[in-house]
Amino acid sequence: MVRKIRAPRIFFATAGLLVAHLALGCVSATRSSPNSTTSSPLIGEWRQITLRVADESKACPTYFIVADGDQISCSGHDTVEFKPDGTFIAKFSGRDLQAVGSWRQNGSTLLISFAAPAEVAGINRSSTVEVSQDAKTITIKSNSDNTSIAETYVRD
Repeated sequence: MVRKIRAPRIFFATAGLLVAHLALGCVSATRSSPNSTTSSPLIGEWRQITLRVADESKACPTYFIVADGDQISCSGHDTVEFKPDGTFIAKFSGRDLQAVGSWRQNGSTLLISFAAPAEVAGINRSSTVEVSQDAKTITIKSNSDNTSIAETYVRD
């Protein structure tokens, strides 16, 4: 999950859990049946390793300043855990902060609904998720304020 900081409050330019468009040799996630969470290859804990905004990709920890002056960042130990019951927990190591909510996968579409923290509660996001053939890497692609974002994660 990417965090987007707008001084002084925090926003998540998710999920692109997770934030810029990045392919890194991944293939579309078609292993799970539509609307399935219990059989999804996403289940488990993932650690973010790269962040891509527009055409520039950087290894975590890093940050980008986007067109509206906001900062989008990842630290070296940001994680997201997708649970079989359809819930998720995203932990941001650079801050004592975590996001929780629900998730659902429908083919290559990842639907995320945030429940907490208060800054993002009630926000729903639809992103594209790609799972590598060996199911060890995922890339979550989204758009935030007309900026393409991709987050790449490895199994933790």
